[in-house]
Amino acid sequence: MRGHVSSRGPKDESGRRVGPPYTITVELGEMPAQRCPVCVDKRGKHPGHRLYWVTGKPRDKCPTCGGPLEDVHERRQFTKGGFKRKQDAQVALDKQLVARREDTYQEPTTITVGEFLQRRWLPTVELSLKPTTFAGYKNDVAAQIVPNLGTLRLRHLDPGHVNEFYAKLAKTPCKYRAGNLSPKTRRLIHITLRKALGDAVRWGLVPRNAAALADPPKVPRRAMNVWTRDDLRTFLDYVAEDRLAPLWRLFAMSGMRRGEVLGLQWRHVDLEHATLNVERSRVIVGYLVVVSEPKTGRGRAVPVDVRTLEALKAWRDEQADELLALEFPQSPETYVFTDAAGEPLHPDRVTKLFEIARRAAGVPRIRLHDLRHTHASHLLQAGVHPKVVQERLGHATISTTMDIYSHVLPSMQESAAELLATMLDAS
Repeated sequence: MRGHVSSRGPKDESGRRVGPPYTITVELGEMPAQRCPVCVDKRGKHPGHRLYWVTGKPRDKCPTCGGPLEDVHERRQFTKGGFKRKQDAQVALDKQLVARREDTYQEPTTITVGEFLQRRWLPTVELSLKPTTFAGYKNDVAAQIVPNLGTLRLRHLDPGHVNEFYAKLAKTPCKYRAGNLSPKTRRLIHITLRKALGDAVRWGLVPRNAAALADPPKVPRRAMNVWTRDDLRTFLDYVAEDRLAPLWRLFAMSGMRRGEVLGLQWRHVDLEHATLNVERSRVIVGYLVVVSEPKTGRGRAVPVDVRTLEALKAWRDEQADELLALEFPQSPETYVFTDAAGEPLHPDRVTKLFEIARRAAGVPRIRLHDLRHTHASHLLQAGVHPKVVQERLGHATISTTMDIYSHVLPSMQESAAELLATMLDAS
């Protein structure tokens, strides 16, 4: 591969050069291209039929006239001008030649941030993501990222642009509640942008990830709301006669996520060994319910206590009678929790029913998901090993469990100190 430096600066009407005079040229050799026999390109010294270089998948038709294209091989050059001094041009030429010989050169792209995200990135990653994850990415791109950064060239995007974008997000009103976008929402938008730009780096479109070099929005740790043992007991006693009493007890005594509980089918319930096999999750995208794998991407077994097991057995018989009256025989594929019409419960409906039951029971206000936190907190306070709690909750690592429930650690430390002192004093 060869190249050279030439004096080809722009000239005025009189022929006098008026701009930086030096240009570098790299001979790339013959390369595959497609030529339109109809469209005429009038640019350059030797105008002819329009040529499109093949850098990826060949085009099906001419972008201009829609006609067929011919496959050809043409001599190609890379040129870059604007160098004021010849020595600067020579340094740039040497870098070009080294990068191309070592196959580390990245072709400058004119694609904008919006075009990359909507036309290339989202269609590419859709099949590899969970529906809920893709829906979140798609919403972040359409609602915030493209309106603010979409017109910028992808290769021109830098950490400064991203930081300005984050500052603007902090003052953007939220559509669903009073006030501006929450820190958590802004952090999720950052995660989406960082993931997209990381893929752009992997695909050779840009040399660096501007979002990874920016300052991400910080999310303050919020106080965790959990019930005391008396609160939990009061609630379970109140709903004991409720049709969905087994559902509320399972939430409280298993620590499973909402989608995991509602995704259970009877084939996942091992009544003989008092174990639930978490293999799927029923979650919502918009208001549409979709079935996907658990959050961490892998299943797990969750043992349950005797009383919960007995409640599930009684509910199975009761549900079988209900379905028989509806002429829907119960089977291993039947969802464990169904409504009066025999249909699986909608996740949002379960959340509303929980709030109604909580209010009627007169216990402090918490979210349905906080039953999971309540379960984990009481286990840790009771001295259950954090590894056991991690496996019950389905966290990917034990560090995740310890980070979320760090508020329990001080009391665990005190208990450990008292236990050691008791042992020493007794001896």
